[in-house]
Amino acid sequence: MVPEGSCEFCGGEDVFVKYDFGIHKIHRCRTCTFMWLFPQPKGEELDEVYGFDYYQNEKFFDNKNESIYGYYDYMSERYIKQQNYDQLIDNMIQLTHGPFREGMSFLDAGCGLGYLMDVAHDKGFDVEGIEYNPAAAERIAKKYTFPVFCGDLLSYEGGPFDAVAMLDVIEHLLDPFDSLAKISAVMKPGGIFMVSTMDSDSLVSRIVGKRLEDFRRTREHLYFFTRRTLTTALERQGFEVIRIDSYGLPIRMDFLMRRIKLAFPLLGGVAERLMRWLHLSSLQFHFDPHTKMTVYARKIG
Repeated sequence: MVPEGSCEFCGGEDVFVKYDFGIHKIHRCRTCTFMWLFPQPKGEELDEVYGFDYYQNEKFFDNKNESIYGYYDYMSERYIKQQNYDQLIDNMIQLTHGPFREGMSFLDAGCGLGYLMDVAHDKGFDVEGIEYNPAAAERIAKKYTFPVFCGDLLSYEGGPFDAVAMLDVIEHLLDPFDSLAKISAVMKPGGIFMVSTMDSDSLVSRIVGKRLEDFRRTREHLYFFTRRTLTTALERQGFEVIRIDSYGLPIRMDFLMRRIKLAFPLLGGVAERLMRWLHLSSLQFHFDPHTKMTVYARKIG
């Protein structure tokens, strides 16, 4: 147990406030570069965030930190998300130890509305999910036959799995390091773990700074990794990191302009009007600002 105010990652005490959002601040350790939200929300505060409106948050673009959580309309993004997931699952298959076999076991830890499981199932995996948000787990049960454990990852008792994915989840967890240990415990030796999160020390992340949406999600984003710290955290739990990619996704121009406006209201507003004037609002393209990373690691042993 590290002393209060010390770094949970390395135990260092050379800690300073990197970004100040008033009630909440993001602390950074000078020794190891790890960052975390302070003060941390209590469990009941997080429970208030994770309802069904997490996936249809009409206040998302109000430009207030307390409103920036979840998704404006997650369901409408299904098709473009699954385009991206198709490539991610292909990457996992290519990195699988030995030839890929139909029916290999796959766990999606933090499966949301099941879109990644759906793609993995179509690729030949035998899929299972874990989801903390009961509204999401209920929706999956109505739409799919995939087994989903509704609750905390640390309480899960299934496995072992050939492949595990944890996309945009680790930054939400109150106990990210215990959670990585749990993932390691439910994986087969040689299995592939894919984890994505914010790349908090990328060039763009550092330039945009506290304006960046991922930093401003002070109701849900609790920890912030760099490539260095995430690699070290995985190695501590018996993983070998074999690949790190920047992580983008297909996006419509009008939606991108609204996201830019969150960080830069004047610039985003001008760009939004220009896109409408040029009739480019519905244009869709792959957008990778290099603020997120996907790490692929193999379970050793």
